Amino acid sequence: MRDQSELLEWVHACREGNARAQRKLFKHFYSSVMAVCMRYAGNSDEADDMLNDGFLKVFSNLDKYEDSGSFEAWMKRVVRNAALDYRRKYDQKVDFVDIDEVVDNQMTDYHLNDAVSKMSSQEVISLIQQLPPVTRTVFNLFVFEGFSHKEISEQLNITENTSAWHVNSARTRLKNAIYQNDNV
Repeated sequence: MRDQSELLEWVHACREGNARAQRKLFKHFYSSVMAVCMRYAGNSDEADDMLNDGFLKVFSNLDKYEDSGSFEAWMKRVVRNAALDYRRKYDQKVDFVDIDEVVDNQMTDYHLNDAVSKMSSQEVISLIQQLPPVTRTVFNLFVFEGFSHKEISEQLNITENTSAWHVNSARTRLKNAIYQNDNV
């Protein structure tokens, strides 16, 4: 990991339009930022688009970073917001699920945890990517970003109950998908 002073040098050089410093920042943070995008994307092409939009916003808004606190955390927040903007732009419809799909699974927590422990992170991301876009977005904000249902409802212009429904729907769908993968 680079030390904070070296990162700040890159940031200052990027503010001055230094393309080499931009490449260094991009390469250094590519993996961690792509991980954020993959959680919100439905596939790798969408993740690439989100990543490009995110880095464009990072480089365009470097003057807003105050050289204090974690640059990586600031950058991930900018990229997450770019991913949410992407979702808003391309997801015009709300996803509804047939009530029959929301059947309580009889799988025990132990069995589920054991099945998840056998999966690679790429397999888990792949399952998350199979969720409907709105459900995937709400699930990511709640589980990975730590937002409350109130905060999610304000960001996505949905009700808190709708936010909670999407999280529960995502959990049910993921449990079912994990159970099916474990029994294959």
